Amino acid sequence: MNKQLNSKFEIRLDFKRDTENPSRLFRSFAEMIEGINNLDYLIAESVNTKVKSKIFLDDIEKGSLIGRFWNALVISEDGQIDNSPNEDKIEEYIEESRAETLKFIAEKKSSVQDLEHLKGNLSKIAEDKNLKDTFNYAEPDILKLAKSVNTINDSTENLNANESFELKSANTEVKEIKSGAPKIDIDAVEEALTENEIINESELFYLIKKPDFLGDSAWGFKHGKKSVTVKILDQDWLDEFHSGKVIVVPGDSLQVLVRQTSNYNRNGYLISEKFEVIEVKNIIHNS
Repeated sequence: MNKQLNSKFEIRLDFKRDTENPSRLFRSFAEMIEGINNLDYLIAESVNTKVKSKIFLDDIEKGSLIGRFWNALVISEDGQIDNSPNEDKIEEYIEESRAETLKFIAEKKSSVQDLEHLKGNLSKIAEDKNLKDTFNYAEPDILKLAKSVNTINDSTENLNANESFELKSANTEVKEIKSGAPKIDIDAVEEALTENEIINESELFYLIKKPDFLGDSAWGFKHGKKSVTVKILDQDWLDEFHSGKVIVVPGDSLQVLVRQTSNYNRNGYLISEKFEVIEVKNIIHNS
């Protein structure tokens, strides 16, 4: 049996009339909606990992751009060991945790210490709602939380200094969510969580999917059935490629030496995994 939680909220985007380039406001508004939807999903996932999320538009007003929404979070009770908490408590937990996270952005916080404090505040909310006593509860993943915060922060990038978001729900209100807030350094979060780092090198064949002709981004490859995006660090080979001395065409593969860096937390769980091509050994041309 599944249960549906309806988390209602209102997003207001304040801007001046006759503003230039209005399309950027609508893009920003859409990105904010998506960011909040992802955040709600992350928070609900801490109550039960089997959750689905759908967001619905209830109403929209002119003047300031105001949208009223509800997020339908469907939580599966299949396989639960104990009874699920009261729906009202979960809805309050989602609402208050969402507001706490947006307040974090509005106050322009970004350090790993700030993020740890935010996680502690969310944990305190769960404790106040008696959710931490249930078997299925798990604290929000701090790395996912950091990425969710950055996604919401990204939605404000196209706003000017006089424009800002405001979010309201039944019992919470957060104002002055503006552009200019620093983003969380994901690498710093991973480093803080890492207890063990394991580095391996292996020789592989990568089928070229998307070369990097500009020299400032990663290449797209296929490895078996899996698509991967990998940075090439072999500068000598890159110089020859960008100067036209080395030519690759669709269907070619690279024989490469790959460095795999795996970071694990103190419980042995994989936090992050990075692949880098440290040497291009050969080009396998499509025959």
